[in-house]
Amino acid sequence: MSRPFSIQIVDDGMELCRELRGWLELAGYAVTCSPPQRTLVGALVGNPPGLLVVGMRDTAGPGYELYERLHVHRQLRNLPVIAVSDDPELEYEFLDAYDFQARPFDRTRLLNAVARVVATEPSRLAGQLAEEQLAPFKTLLDERSGLHFSASNQRLLERGLIRRMQALQIATPQRYLGYLVRQEENQDEFNKLVGLLTVGETCFFRYRSHHDALIQQVFPALIAKNAATRRLRIWSAGCSTGEEPYSLAIKLLEHFPQIRDWDVQILATDINKRSLRQAREGLYGERSLRQAETRYRERYFRQVGRHFLVEPQVRSLVRFAYLNLQADTFPSPESGTAGLDLILCRNVLIYFQLATIRQIVTRFADCLHPHGYLFLGHAETLQYVSDRFVRHHQHSAFYYQRKPPLAAKVLPPPHPAVDPAPAVAAPPVEPSAPPPPALPRVAAPLPAKTPPAAATPPPKAPAERVADADELYRQALTAFDREEFPAADRLFDRILALQSDHPLALVGKGLICANQGRHDEARLWVARAIQYDDLCPAAYLLRGLILDMEEQLERALVEYQKVLWLDRDFVMAFYLAAKVHARLGQGEQQARALRNAIRALEKQTGDGVVPFSGGLSRPVFLDICRRELTVIAATG
Repeated sequence: MSRPFSIQIVDDGMELCRELRGWLELAGYAVTCSPPQRTLVGALVGNPPGLLVVGMRDTAGPGYELYERLHVHRQLRNLPVIAVSDDPELEYEFLDAYDFQARPFDRTRLLNAVARVVATEPSRLAGQLAEEQLAPFKTLLDERSGLHFSASNQRLLERGLIRRMQALQIATPQRYLGYLVRQEENQDEFNKLVGLLTVGETCFFRYRSHHDALIQQVFPALIAKNAATRRLRIWSAGCSTGEEPYSLAIKLLEHFPQIRDWDVQILATDINKRSLRQAREGLYGERSLRQAETRYRERYFRQVGRHFLVEPQVRSLVRFAYLNLQADTFPSPESGTAGLDLILCRNVLIYFQLATIRQIVTRFADCLHPHGYLFLGHAETLQYVSDRFVRHHQHSAFYYQRKPPLAAKVLPPPHPAVDPAPAVAAPPVEPSAPPPPALPRVAAPLPAKTPPAAATPPPKAPAERVADADELYRQALTAFDREEFPAADRLFDRILALQSDHPLALVGKGLICANQGRHDEARLWVARAIQYDDLCPAAYLLRGLILDMEEQLERALVEYQKVLWLDRDFVMAFYLAAKVHARLGQGEQQARALRNAIRALEKQTGDGVVPFSGGLSRPVFLDICRRELTVIAATG
């Protein structure tokens, strides 16, 4: 006679054993119970049950700690676990669990979940999925969520699929695909998979140039326009864990106290339910506040141990909700997406294909009042996407404003992309009324400094001082990419104190000046860099960027070509040249420059940051270049 299937209930003071044991034993299962403090991982390794049911009051107690230990343990990570909690919002914290059950229990659902475990053979998945196995998942995700996975982010999709297949004890991608399709009506499993694929890096007050534009231009204009109604409606689309909408609320409270008695609502939506739960909690670690000034921390957060809790006055302005930009309906008064003054959708459109981007942006325009505003990420543009918006440029910030309805027209539908192939950039031609330039990420205003006069190059520094300077330079670039511009400026100064002939530090100082419109000062830094190293590609890139900003487009192209003579794989020189060709109306030359950028990126390996790209990783930048090339092909 075969032994009954064994189930161990780990009860964190929730009386689960008393509640569940009778049901399970009546169904023929062998049940044991233990508290999490006395459930030893070593004992589970030696005598693992067929199924573990773990009760958790919250994500800080012993039940959750046991769950985390099981997940990382090499021999127990495939042990099926049903997580149980009184809080249904915790479901998306347990994306590696076989199932999640919230009390009060649905007896039939619980017993069906156990029966599925019993009927499933324990699986061991291979660590890599083939392209033909991934293809149907890409299609399903694109159709139901709009998420697009190309070669640059395919590994993220692969990891997410494997984690959910391991949690469900499903051995093959084909069976998991069938499971997803069968579960289409309740969306639970699909949402869990999406939760593993859409976790983004963010922090409070990210993109300072955007916040400067909001404070100096956009919010004052909206407050003046809405003075009669005393009403303000904002949508943070793709809000992740909530730092962006809370930052908006803090900026409004801090800089515009006159609207404290207005009807202000900030809608914050995302497709990731786990992120939304974290956002509603409003509890953040030090890393999320790394760009927050001391005054903001003191006024709008309360420290709780090693974390920071958003104050009620901020939380009261923000409402979080689930919304799928691909599948859900908007504008809609019911969801709060109609009659808006401002939409922020930053670093979200990069996940979608061109046709989907056009649909979303068209609906964004319909959501906004005439003359309402739209902010996108630094790497996102409406070029070839929509002409229902006019672009504004304030210092280093680019943002869009909806045109009056009669001023807009619909762009033609996209066509399939051409196959990118490397080519040599063509020479420039006469410009024809170019629009304002699209520039890389730039700094917030800094106090003007007069650069030191050029001097005779000093003797080379000792090797250890050169090593120190190079390490400081890496730190300075990291600070610059994070928009911590004062910190980057101080680090460049420290480098030059160690090694006054460090050409890249001189270029860094010049880049900060150029991005603040201090072009003459920036030229002096470039001159010093070239004096010490006349073969420094970055110096000529900066010289080209200054000319680019001044609308001297032909001369800018000459400087970008100098960069490429020195370094044929300098990605940003190709990319910036492509932008100039676009403004000159030279579509063929623009496409060639983009193909060269793609070729250079494909020769590289890893996920590192592309130099002078504003912190974009190689896979993300590669995807941007390919998408822009697709847009050129689509518009003929």
